Amino acid sequence: MRLTSTSFGVFVIFAAVYAAGTLGIGRPEIAGVAVKVGEIGAPLVALFGMPALVGLVFGQFIANSASPLGPLDMLSPVVSLVGLLIIWYMRQKLVIVGSIIYVVVTSPWLAYLISNAREIPYSNALAPAFASQLAAVVIGYVIYEILRRAPPFRQEAKVIHQEAAAHSE
Repeated sequence: MRLTSTSFGVFVIFAAVYAAGTLGIGRPEIAGVAVKVGEIGAPLVALFGMPALVGLVFGQFIANSASPLGPLDMLSPVVSLVGLLIIWYMRQKLVIVGSIIYVVVTSPWLAYLISNAREIPYSNALAPAFASQLAAVVIGYVIYEILRRAPPFRQEAKVIHQEAAAHSE
């Protein structure tokens, strides 16, 4: 990743949105599901690339320093990094598949943290954790689809698909 003013700006914006969204807004409920605002940015890694990915991981690290789930939550950025790398890799194929894999990768870890912090069985924490991650990622994916069709990204998407086609030949 080459450091340019644009990539640094993207990094800062994603880190700030994750940290400020999580610490400032918390987990608003949408249809009875608590959604961590910072997680909404995960599918956007497909559009904004590595600067967004690193920004989200850094923002999560900052936000988790004040986590009610305890110090173990400081390991969450590593789990998210794995999921975000999958989204980034899948950007040339199906972003929705990468986003779903992100939910599948991060939800068990979140359920483990919730079960430890609240002293409840893991099985009771898994469904709410999955629903929370899924809701955030679905919102993020809708935003991704809207942005992907916007003029600045439309041309970039063509280039990515052409590069993917050239690599598959």
